[in-house]
Amino acid sequence: MRELLTPRLALLPWEQRFKEDLVRLSSDERVMKFIGSGLWSRDYALQRHDLAIEQLKHREYGLRAITERAGGAFLGLVSLSDGQAPGLAAPVLEIGWWIEPHAWGRGIATEAATAVRDEAFTQARASSLIATFNSDNVRSGRIMEKLGMSHTDEVTDRYGRPARMYAMTRAEWTAITASRT
Repeated sequence: MRELLTPRLALLPWEQRFKEDLVRLSSDERVMKFIGSGLWSRDYALQRHDLAIEQLKHREYGLRAITERAGGAFLGLVSLSDGQAPGLAAPVLEIGWWIEPHAWGRGIATEAATAVRDEAFTQARASSLIATFNSDNVRSGRIMEKLGMSHTDEVTDRYGRPARMYAMTRAEWTAITASRT
């Protein structure tokens, strides 16, 4: 998996050096407030860290660290993973992000997610892209709309909690990106 660059960010394939960043983010109540699993234990975060690194050995998408291009500060993570959604053409990929609280409100999630959205349809060859969020997490819903995604369904997340699903097809992505050129 290659590094992605945006005007302000470097989106780096997940590596060992980000282990403690994941432990910190996943134990921060502000970050995990809307994540169905709740706070992660250190052991569970380390298991997920190891899994993310292992998955990158077998595919061209996965977990990325969001870092500042100027200075390299860790700002969060963004991911592409295999997804499922009835009625959407396969392959379906799911996008998600967690941002360091000190970086909230700066457009970091939108900038990172836009780059990964584009990668989903170009490098990863997705036919459809989905994202789910707790309906109380209004900010995530706004980001999904900025990405060009549309609300498609009310679902139950993997933890049994109600969530909203947003989606985008390859045709919708092509129309959005073609209008910008």
